[in-house]
Amino acid sequence: MAKKKDTEVEIIDTENGAEVKIGKKTIAEIKEEFGTFVVVVSGKEIAVVRNFEDALEEAIKAYNLIA
Repeated sequence: MAKKKDTEVEIIDTENGAEVKIGKKTIAEIKEEFGTFVVVVSGKEIAVVRNFEDALEEAIKAYNLIA
């Protein structure tokens, strides 16, 4: 059975919200707009949620579906 390696997720604060990176690859942007958080993957809005934790979860789910 193949051994899974740990994946490090980096969250970088930006002017409009945050970038979510895995390694050198930016997997999503999380933008704060009007009290909500918009998750953007590959230039497309995939989710609008009320808190940052949910936005981060959506970004990682989207990455797992793509990868």
